Amino acid sequence: MTALEQGGATVQGGGGGLALALEATEQAFACHAVLPTHQALSALEARLRHHIRHLIPVVEAQAAAMDPEWTGHAIRRSLLARAAQTLAQGPGDGLLSAAEHVCALARVCRALLGHCSGTS
Repeated sequence: MTALEQGGATVQGGGGGLALALEATEQAFACHAVLPTHQALSALEARLRHHIRHLIPVVEAQAAAMDPEWTGHAIRRSLLARAAQTLAQGPGDGLLSAAEHVCALARVCRALLGHCSGTS
């Protein structure tokens, strides 16, 4: 089991490490070059959802520790709202809509990773 400590919060999960999340986002962004099978997209969607669910508490903890008047707090709260909205959506009926949904999940995952790795 992997545990990542960032900003006072711990992310745990089987395979929930930052490197694995980054790998999943890169794989998702490559989906539009040649569309993968629906089965492959479903598997990638599940991986991204897993990573997002484990990264959200880290960013929530960061936001909670910040002054609400600071821009960084507003950015994190906005990102968390976008993450919740994207997680609530489904992949749609077609292969292209599934690929677009996976890319939306990857964008959220990448943004969360940026805050967890200290690059944003």
